[in-house]
Amino acid sequence: MWERWREEAREKARSDFPKLVIDPLFIAGIMLYWGEGDSNLKNGHVGLTNTNPDMVRLFCLFLQEIGEVSKERIRVQMILYPDLKEPKCKKFWSDATGIPNEQFYKTQYIQGRHPTKRLSYGILMVRFGSRQLKEKIAIWINLFQQKYPLKP
Repeated sequence: MWERWREEAREKARSDFPKLVIDPLFIAGIMLYWGEGDSNLKNGHVGLTNTNPDMVRLFCLFLQEIGEVSKERIRVQMILYPDLKEPKCKKFWSDATGIPNEQFYKTQYIQGRHPTKRLSYGILMVRFGSRQLKEKIAIWINLFQQKYPLKP
């Protein structure tokens, strides 16, 4: 049953690709995901982790416009160094993404490798649980690679 459900998502992705491939947001979104996204198909989470607020904002827009995900279903999580202030970083990322504080998971703290080269607002992980959308994105990336093969 689940495999049939996933195959329906893959078929929908194949049929939608020709009309989506002319949309710059679609191209930007799948390129971001290809480079920065969670590639583990089996976990069922569409996710992107980055430090650049513009990239994160663009990916959130991709999820909403192309993936048809309501903003209320997108979750984010910050990864911060111990010396960063969580409220300040949360405000920064909330303003950058438009995601309200209620949609933030618990912050993770990490030790940096370099004592002076620190990120001002940490790292943001954008997450949406959907194996169907993840299947579609995988197909879209594959179809893009077929349409525009990279020569060595």
